[in-house]
Amino acid sequence: MSSTPCHDECTYLIELAHRLEQSMTETDKQLNKWYEDANTLLRSANLESLAGERELEKLSLQLRTEWLRYANHISSKYLRSPPHFQMVYLPSGNQNPLPYDRWNKPVSLEQRAANFRSAPSGWKADHILFNSGMGAVSCLLQVMRKLFEPRPGNPMRFNGVGGYFEIMDLMQFSHDELFQFRIFQQQQQFQRSVASGASQLLYIEPVYTLLGRLEVFDMDAFLAAWHQRPENTPTAIVVDTTFVGNRFPMKEFLRQLTPHEPRVVVQISSTLKLDQEGLEFSNAGLMSIFSTTEPIVSGLGKRLRKYRASMGLGLTLEQTAALDYTGFLDASLSTQHADGIFRNNALLAQEMEVGDNRLFAERFHPVLQESLHSTPWAVSPFVNLQLRSETSQIERELLKHVLFREASQRGLTFKPGSSFGFRAHRVETSIQDERGGVQVIRVAMGCREGPSLGGAIKLLNDISRMGTFDAVRAKYPELLETVLKIAQPEEKEAD
Repeated sequence: MSSTPCHDECTYLIELAHRLEQSMTETDKQLNKWYEDANTLLRSANLESLAGERELEKLSLQLRTEWLRYANHISSKYLRSPPHFQMVYLPSGNQNPLPYDRWNKPVSLEQRAANFRSAPSGWKADHILFNSGMGAVSCLLQVMRKLFEPRPGNPMRFNGVGGYFEIMDLMQFSHDELFQFRIFQQQQQFQRSVASGASQLLYIEPVYTLLGRLEVFDMDAFLAAWHQRPENTPTAIVVDTTFVGNRFPMKEFLRQLTPHEPRVVVQISSTLKLDQEGLEFSNAGLMSIFSTTEPIVSGLGKRLRKYRASMGLGLTLEQTAALDYTGFLDASLSTQHADGIFRNNALLAQEMEVGDNRLFAERFHPVLQESLHSTPWAVSPFVNLQLRSETSQIERELLKHVLFREASQRGLTFKPGSSFGFRAHRVETSIQDERGGVQVIRVAMGCREGPSLGGAIKLLNDISRMGTFDAVRAKYPELLETVLKIAQPEEKEAD
């Protein structure tokens, strides 16, 4: 860990500002004040304190605002349906094909993806950007229906391991007599399904939540099953690497599928999570198509882009402009950002106090399993902390208010919220695994190594040591009263 983490963070933000400035073709004086503030903080004696870290958080969000203001200044010059022969430009000066907003083609960004996710020797690739990771999955499912031509009595089957809640919802929405899905709870069941050729579509999340636990995909066992699979079974493999970033060795995975290659392998990820240096410039989903057969790649890519345009699943010009900076889809920068997140969450998992006499009964993270220490993708951008099964919704809501109050009073950059990918730290208290009734909260530490990292861990352990929600209720009666007042209108509405 860096001995001067806030200094390193401030230096990084200044370097990021220079990269953003390099992507500006027009002079922008708004950054001058930002540079002045950043350099003043860099020289401050309080930089390594909680107060200094809070100023860093403000600087990071101000930098995000300045870039989005500039990007919108460029993109707002053009109509949603610009006239013919008008050249549409991005902040960097790259031309952007835009006959109509829904048909926007982020060509320059997709060209970057070719270096971000290059194919191994013998494989061809294409890369397509969507307005979100879920938009990419939705589009893929529709196009796969055409590719595999399901019929009544012979549906397209989708088997896999994973369980991200929105993927599960999408599978439920899509389920009918022509499309049937099954997500296995045990990897051995999935491996038997692979070996038997029971489904045409195979779905893999390298790390996923199951009954609160964080499970890690067993590639060796999958490949052993794959090589037993009937060779005449047409297959598409879909890998969602959102949670693990570049840690999953996609090239090596593709090489080891030989000699019995699938028809196509598709890698999907939400680039909002780990690929925008924690500043969330725009939602976006990246799909990479791999095949040893060029016509499959080009044909599938053409269909996907056509469906993307028809259904409005592509990036808008505003989104494309927001992502048109040096750093987006840069493998080195994405890896650096993700590694900081993975490192900080591993530290949290190792230092959390859980057990029978603690408020949190258990903790889940791949770093806690020694057998996985040599597996590169045995990482996670969050830690699941298990609550007692009898925990009520009121108690979960109370916990959120307590965390917010305590973090604010202690001056930490640690807040309740959803998702992850941030430079600071978050905790999500509303999730639970409905399949098994397991209740967890999700703590997502950001990439920053400042004093809030240790402070957030201490805060969570202080709360865990309280042991029961009775003790929490007794210590924070005014917060309990607030939660009960909020819950009353909701209960009446439900009635």
